[in-house]
Amino acid sequence: MSDLYVRSLLGKFGAAAMGIVFVAALPAAAQERDPRDSALVGEIPEAVQKVIAFDKEGKKLDQPFSIAYLTECVTNSYCEARLKGLQDAADKFGFTFKIFDANFNPQAQLKHVQNAVQEGFDGYLFAPTADAPACKMWKDFLVPTEKPVVSLDLTMCGDIDYTEGLAATVTMQSQPYFDFHIENAFKKACEGKETCKGISLSGFAGSDLFTRWEKAIDNGLAKYPNVQMVSRREAKFDPRVAQQITQDTLQVHKDLTFVVSHYDDMSLGAVAAIKAAGLTPGKDVLIYSDAVNKLGVKQIQAGVFNESTIVLPYDESYYAAVALVMALVGQPVNAYINEKDLPRITDTVGTLIITPDNVDKFTPNW
Repeated sequence: MSDLYVRSLLGKFGAAAMGIVFVAALPAAAQERDPRDSALVGEIPEAVQKVIAFDKEGKKLDQPFSIAYLTECVTNSYCEARLKGLQDAADKFGFTFKIFDANFNPQAQLKHVQNAVQEGFDGYLFAPTADAPACKMWKDFLVPTEKPVVSLDLTMCGDIDYTEGLAATVTMQSQPYFDFHIENAFKKACEGKETCKGISLSGFAGSDLFTRWEKAIDNGLAKYPNVQMVSRREAKFDPRVAQQITQDTLQVHKDLTFVVSHYDDMSLGAVAAIKAAGLTPGKDVLIYSDAVNKLGVKQIQAGVFNESTIVLPYDESYYAAVALVMALVGQPVNAYINEKDLPRITDTVGTLIITPDNVDKFTPNW
């Protein structure tokens, strides 16, 4: 059918009568964009837009609400940044909070939840130590209070994002996030190579983060069969452990292609081992890290890390607190807030992946 004939029919009958539907052509960048990456500015989810708008209005609370911060940690750099975000939100909106630190222990968190309920707070920020036990704590003790609860950091109850009944879920490190991080490393390091050897540096074995990381490795290997992970050991977020693992691996596999890591600080352990072996990190052995904190940014700028994937601990707690304040004043979002769609990313680099090409557009706040 010629273009001229189609145009004549459209002119006579109209597109609807002919059953023709026009689809607007998307820009090439949008067509190729991975949906697990940060949203384009015009595609930010409605719930995220509401939280951002409420924060920008910045109206002080009319009454002194008290919040329980039921957290899994406060002492490492990630958790310290998260505490700073919560404090800044408290200062801005005028609420107070009390810290209940479980130090990654589900049994300790259970006691903290029970104690917090007895004290009678107006709302709860709940950072689970683990998916399943946290879900039970929430249902058994927090739901009966009929007070708003916002979860952050880990999803729970087996949900991939939002858990129905919460005032909001604010997370980043979901299974799709890890899949995106691992697949990107495999693709960049190994595409076009017949064989490609790598090391995985992860957190604590037995934790939900470790489980999600390992599943992402398996998912990535299924997609990139030329990748051979010659080491998949628990590195405990410890640079010294990461250095030892990398050193041991290089003694056996001198043709190591890449390292994929769960934390910038830990990645530096791998860098030390690579240098000790007389190799150049970022060139002889590629480094795909995770965090993009201030330390990581320096390594990307220096070309030591090839890439790193963003996490936002400060923004995580800050916007979780904003969502809880919204619930306290009767405006709950009751939805998932994916940190990849927050302004620190969407208003700057517009992607989770930071490289030497775009690192100068991103300013870490931890």
